[in-house]
Amino acid sequence: MKLKIVGVLLLTLLLTSALGMAATDFLSVERTYLQGNAKVLIFQPSPEGGVKLLKQGHLSGLVTLRTESKKWREVGTTGNLHTVPTPLAIYFTKDGKIGVKSIQSRKPLELKGMFPIEEVAEPSTKPGLRLPITARLKYKLRSLLGTSSCPWGYEELNARYCIIENWEYLKDSYYADSKTFTEWIPFMGLKVRTGGYKEIRNISVSWGIQLTTSTRAMWSLNVDGIPIIDFGSSYSGSTLKVSYAPQQEIVTENGYLDRYLNLPLKYVVVVYNIPVYDKWRKEYASIPIAGVYPLEIMMSGEYTVSESDLNMGHLLTDYLSSSHFPTINLGTENKTVKTNSAGSCQNIVFEFQGSSETTFYSTPLGGSAANWLWSKLPVVGALSITFSYSSTSNSATTYSIDIERGAPNEVYYILMLKRNLELTNSNNVEAAMYFTTIDDGQDSLPPCIGNFCPNSHDANTER
Repeated sequence: MKLKIVGVLLLTLLLTSALGMAATDFLSVERTYLQGNAKVLIFQPSPEGGVKLLKQGHLSGLVTLRTESKKWREVGTTGNLHTVPTPLAIYFTKDGKIGVKSIQSRKPLELKGMFPIEEVAEPSTKPGLRLPITARLKYKLRSLLGTSSCPWGYEELNARYCIIENWEYLKDSYYADSKTFTEWIPFMGLKVRTGGYKEIRNISVSWGIQLTTSTRAMWSLNVDGIPIIDFGSSYSGSTLKVSYAPQQEIVTENGYLDRYLNLPLKYVVVVYNIPVYDKWRKEYASIPIAGVYPLEIMMSGEYTVSESDLNMGHLLTDYLSSSHFPTINLGTENKTVKTNSAGSCQNIVFEFQGSSETTFYSTPLGGSAANWLWSKLPVVGALSITFSYSSTSNSATTYSIDIERGAPNEVYYILMLKRNLELTNSNNVEAAMYFTTIDDGQDSLPPCIGNFCPNSHDANTER
């Protein structure tokens, strides 16, 4: 009798365990509908690092994926604003184009080519492959029959290109990798660079950012130097509101000033180096792709920052702790302003985001993440960490700067950073970057913006 009871208990435990594993597996399964037909590689970064290949092949219609999303949710249990990185589909169409898009739950994905392969492929060495015996026999037979001019490990895409047939044939992680970073990121910044008779003595600012669950994470991607973005998931968690609006004017140091409003951010950076073969040139090539996705804003609540908080922590600093001031290579908006007879100029910069249609906001990728990225893919261009929110959301950003005490009736040069990006549905958008430089134009080598090189005498000087 006792043996029967023990047996029943063991059977119950086994069934419970099996059902638990089945439920866990079910929670990891996602479905997407692919419109069109292409050679598709679907990846997702893993929480422990590296990249998981979810699916590959010539795919169309309803596709089932066993994702890493449940693992991300388990490691990302927090009250802060957080989200999970959506899987990425990298695909090749018959007309010789590549596309990169985020797979969003319950949203069909159109396999429409974005860039011609010849525009984004870089010459590379022959990749090392681990070909199983069955694949070797298949390629040997194919070469004997003369049915393909692709090298071993590759398959035909069209008259010009072959693409890697099976991603798992590749030997090492050079071709795909990811790493998660946690650090303070500058979300807003200001540089004042003036001196002599054009010294600005006082500045006033009003900065603020409010992020809610209506904020959406964006995949910021770079395909061999071409910057694109695509929507990820909305955030879960608690609202964050940070404001910096000193009641008193901020005094510069002999006309120089640096201020940065920073937030602690957790984000993941991924790299892919997709092997292709160019039959016309008879050379191996690869397509370098990098991406960044903001996972968590690692603080919540409401914070009002004043000048007395400067460098008391990382929230407000007069130095960049983990990045570099964005460069004009990202895109710019420039203008000249002239102070009045009292030496002031109001609203030299004023932006309020949140009242327009879909709004995009970026901050440049820098620090340890940029160093890791460039060590993996030196040819990849600049990346930025991007967020989005709509006109109906409670998320908003305000960024205002005034000159209070400068030189009377003098011209100053304002450089505000914008970044032109391409949405994966081919719409061009302008992403705001809240970093501004105020310059007096008196340097021997004044900052040039395109063909425009200002000096202190002529605001229309060109090089």
